Amino acid sequence: MSTTWTLSPEPLPPSTGPPVGAGLDAEQRTVFAFVLCLLVVLVLLMVRCVRILLDPYSRMPASSWTDHKEALERGQFDYALV
Repeated sequence: MSTTWTLSPEPLPPSTGPPVGAGLDAEQRTVFAFVLCLLVVLVLLMVRCVRILLDPYSRMPASSWTDHKEALERGQFDYALV
């Protein structure tokens, strides 16, 4: 006794999105590239900010500290000359 199973074809539900084979047009590619560039810049800025927060004194030039200190030690004040 052999039983044969057959499936009746069922209609597929209508798709709501774009077709699978549809690519991006020129405007969408341009916007995608622009957003991707902005994200890269954002990541670079975040990395720079984190590095500055972790070690803030390595980013400051040492000469700016000594120049102001010498002027104060000598008693030279620009605002006192009235």
